[in-house]
Amino acid sequence: MNIEPGKPLTQEEVERLISAEVVAGREYVFGADNIAAERDRNYDYYRGIMNDLPAAAGRSRVVEHTVANYIGLMKPNLLRIFTSGRNVAEYVSLKQDLQPVVKLITRFINDVVFRKDNRGELLLGDWAEDALVQKVGVCMYWWEERWESKDEILEGIPDEGMLLLAQQVQAQGAEIVEHTASEVIAQTPLGAVASQVHSVKVRTRVNKSKCCIDVIPPEEFVVSRSARTLEDAVLKAHRTGALAGDLVRAGYPAEIVNELPDYEFQYEDRPQKYNQDPTTAQSRGETVDPMLRRVAITRGILTCDYDGTGLKDWYFVSGGHDSSPKLLEIAPYNSQIGFADFCPEPMPHTIYGRCPADRLSAIQKIQTVLIRQMNDNLFLSNTPQREVVMDWIVKPDQLMNMAPGAPVLVKQPGAIREIAIPFVADKVLTATQYYDGQAEMSSGVSRMSAGLDPDVLQNQSATAAANQQSAMMGRIEMIARIWAQGGMRKLFRGVFRCIKAYQDFARVVQIDGAPQTVDPRQWQELEDLDVNINTGLGTGNRERDFMVLSAIEQTQKEALTQLGPNNPIVTFQKLVKTLQLKAEAAGIAYPENFFGDAVNPDGTPWTPPEPGPPQPTPDAVIFGQVEKYKADTKVKTDSIKIASDERLKLAQMQNDKEIALAKAQLDAAIEAEKLGIDRAKVLVDAAKVDVDSKANEDRKEIETTKADAALAKAAVAKAGKHKNAT
Repeated sequence: MNIEPGKPLTQEEVERLISAEVVAGREYVFGADNIAAERDRNYDYYRGIMNDLPAAAGRSRVVEHTVANYIGLMKPNLLRIFTSGRNVAEYVSLKQDLQPVVKLITRFINDVVFRKDNRGELLLGDWAEDALVQKVGVCMYWWEERWESKDEILEGIPDEGMLLLAQQVQAQGAEIVEHTASEVIAQTPLGAVASQVHSVKVRTRVNKSKCCIDVIPPEEFVVSRSARTLEDAVLKAHRTGALAGDLVRAGYPAEIVNELPDYEFQYEDRPQKYNQDPTTAQSRGETVDPMLRRVAITRGILTCDYDGTGLKDWYFVSGGHDSSPKLLEIAPYNSQIGFADFCPEPMPHTIYGRCPADRLSAIQKIQTVLIRQMNDNLFLSNTPQREVVMDWIVKPDQLMNMAPGAPVLVKQPGAIREIAIPFVADKVLTATQYYDGQAEMSSGVSRMSAGLDPDVLQNQSATAAANQQSAMMGRIEMIARIWAQGGMRKLFRGVFRCIKAYQDFARVVQIDGAPQTVDPRQWQELEDLDVNINTGLGTGNRERDFMVLSAIEQTQKEALTQLGPNNPIVTFQKLVKTLQLKAEAAGIAYPENFFGDAVNPDGTPWTPPEPGPPQPTPDAVIFGQVEKYKADTKVKTDSIKIASDERLKLAQMQNDKEIALAKAQLDAAIEAEKLGIDRAKVLVDAAKVDVDSKANEDRKEIETTKADAALAKAAVAKAGKHKNAT
């Protein structure tokens, strides 16, 4: 074919191109034994189904679950690396003034879009399981338009309020779907007055559109056969079944949808693994509700010159069989849909690499054979076969009774003899231990690293155990970095582009416990943001992470102390980030409650005040300290001497004053003593005079008394004489 610049492709040509790419892509996967066959085997072994290893009748049928066991150990280690913090991905921009907006975008996509609008960590678990078992896991994102209607009935509205209600309904983007008016007669003092009241049903449409993220089954993903990477594929699409009702609701003509065939996964003789078995799955081909019929649909990205302007990506939707698709929609690609692939062990120049289950499946097959043989040997050793001489048996039916102690009647001894089976089951354990080691090397995890085998740790030093764990975790870390730089980065960059292109309304959501208004229409000036995937510190436990972060924190503090706060190596923002990571390592969900971001109110990074004069050298500091010590010592000595002299003078003055006061008091006491003596003498003399005067008075009184007594005596004598005379 000749190139004709400017000539667009017809719809039929596009349909033929889609058919060729889909058929070739599916033929490469399902027709190749190294992809589809291994993928089917891995998935069967993961579920414990080993149809390729049938057991003989009467022998052990046990299945060793090596694939499921080690994949089950790998998944938690991988998920912990990405989900230990709040943000799986962090968006970055080179413009400092956009940092607050970029931070809001990071929290909105991680907390709302990824975890609340979609399944979050559960989605990552499915993605990891597909990749570890099915070679390549594929995650798809797309924009889903969805509206919800809310009806509200308003009654008793008067005429004057009806016009105002209609204006409010129109301003809110709602509509009145039902309206009835009735006449009401009201009695007034002026008589009966007739008026109308209205009843309306107001329908409000709420925009519930969102960016959807989901993991698609590996067999439903189609990529061009010639693609080396997902980015250079001519076609990458999701081939699946969709309900006819969903297609009609999306705007596709009902008459075209009715012509689409029922969805069938079947590729030659390969059934679909992830869904139910096709022979027992429910069929809605003849359902009473045609809207529930599942029709074949393919939607994805096609690179072609559809409009004659050169090669570019186009979003397309087609229905029908692979060989004869019907193009339903084609439009310039603008993140309507996107794919992110994850292959844990990629191989050069191909999308489909290898996965841990490829090697674990071979080990599971060997382990199953060994364990079955061990069980068979154990059973035969405990219940050996018997050699019987039937002519010497009285009742042959008794041989079938295996109850303990049941008798068997014989005609003579030696009629029954056990056939000895050598016990070799213990030898199998050595072989199983060898293959356990091979499985650990293939998966990168072990019972010791998972903390499930304390006996293994008993005879190992801490250093040896740490070294072995570090070596085993190297494979897990490699897989985690491949996932982060490949699929994860593609996914979160695509989700940002999808939301920026199609969310034309504001959402009020709760982020970190506070309501936030997110309006992507304000992001249009932002370029295609880059994204960093948080892979944590590795695959160690929380104690190891905390110790590493503590060492980093100490180093950062030393750098800030020695180099200053404005050094180009460590900033306060980096120190705060370390502290927040320490809080996350300790299991704290919201570390910003303890360590706030070092930013100003306007969102710019906080910077400390300008530094003072240059710091002196350590020798100068020591010399200055010595000199200062000498000066301080001299000042203290002089102060002590002056204070001592002052105290001596004060003490002398106080002593002189006290001596003078004591002398004055002594003189006063002497004078007082002299005055006291003279006064005492006067008092003595006065007392003596008083005594003498009183003594004279007493003497006079005595003499008077004596005179009175003499007179009385004389009177008595005179009276006696007179009586005698009578």
